Amino acid sequence: MINKITLNKLYIASTLLFCILTYLLNYCTTIYGCALVFTIIAIAVNATTVLYGRFKGLIGLGFAVVISFALLWKLPYYIDGRLVNGLIVASFSSLMVSLYFSTSALTRFCSRFGFAVANVLSLGIAAIIDGFVIGLFFVINNNFSYARIINIFSKELSYKMFYGTLAFILIFAVIKILQKGAAITEYKRRTLT
Repeated sequence: MINKITLNKLYIASTLLFCILTYLLNYCTTIYGCALVFTIIAIAVNATTVLYGRFKGLIGLGFAVVISFALLWKLPYYIDGRLVNGLIVASFSSLMVSLYFSTSALTRFCSRFGFAVANVLSLGIAAIIDGFVIGLFFVINNNFSYARIINIFSKELSYKMFYGTLAFILIFAVIKILQKGAAITEYKRRTLT
């Protein structure tokens, strides 16, 4: 069992990771880069949720979002050579809303399917909600044509699903390796005693 001091240090480290990643999220200039950072944030929030609970996971993310927003709120953001006002607010709002629902799904799915499957399902939920919220922002602000918004949504969703699938394969493999190692250790312990 991990002691309380180690858990507190891990929580502080995860919150610092959230700060770095949320800050980087709004410096991405490509759809695939933004999707990658979003997916890493979602996986980190899911891992924090499993270790500390949904409330602490979202509080850590919320703290990071507030810090990043304070640093970035005047950052001019351009897409296709156009200044897009309000995208920082929309980006952080979308992140919080999508991961709120994602962590809710994760906590429900974890007991049924295990972390690897629950994580990939919650990543899919987060990707879809994030895409809809950002797409809605573009529609309301008349930044792009509907065809361009759908194009951005589909590309971003496909990248997030691709990264989520890669993460699932990696997490699943690591869990299986750790379980096999634990089983071997337990077998050796039993045969030696």
